[in-house]
Amino acid sequence: MDVGTEIRLFDPRRDPQDWTDLMGATACAVFLKDRTTSAALQPNGHPFPNPADTTCIVFPCVDGAQRFCESKVQSLPHLRCEIYYAQGLAHPPLLVIVHPDLLRKEQAGSSWSRRRKVVAGAFALLSVPLFWFGVRSTTSSDLAIFLAINCLFLALRFIYWDFGTRHHERERRRRLESHRKMERGDA
Repeated sequence: MDVGTEIRLFDPRRDPQDWTDLMGATACAVFLKDRTTSAALQPNGHPFPNPADTTCIVFPCVDGAQRFCESKVQSLPHLRCEIYYAQGLAHPPLLVIVHPDLLRKEQAGSSWSRRRKVVAGAFALLSVPLFWFGVRSTTSSDLAIFLAINCLFLALRFIYWDFGTRHHERERRRRLESHRKMERGDA
């Protein structure tokens, strides 16, 4: 199993001081975090006693980093591993790895996409009887039409949320494939 090299994120005694300056073009950095709080964790799964001592683990390639993360989350299920490339935290992670039993709780999964679409459909369907009631009624027509319009806006928000999540995931996959091509020397 690849072990990687653990380095401090910022070390004033090191030259260069910043961790991204130590990485090669194809190198990847693994950040270990608590899955629920996103607090930085040491490789043993415990929080850093001093936040200034936060580290990442650098690997020469993304596949080695991925294997390391998969073995870590098996032994420490509360762990969330994020893999970044040499540009650092300027972009979202190439990969986010959590324990397989907890994967369905991630919002980018297909079950979450289905839920967002079902909720959007429910709000759109709810707006139809509200519009009908608003047109037919004289006493509370304004309220019914107001609620119907808000149901449509909520449906559109859920559709937009789903679109944004899927776009983010496609972009992440594109960046990961581009990074793997660069590692192979295809780029």
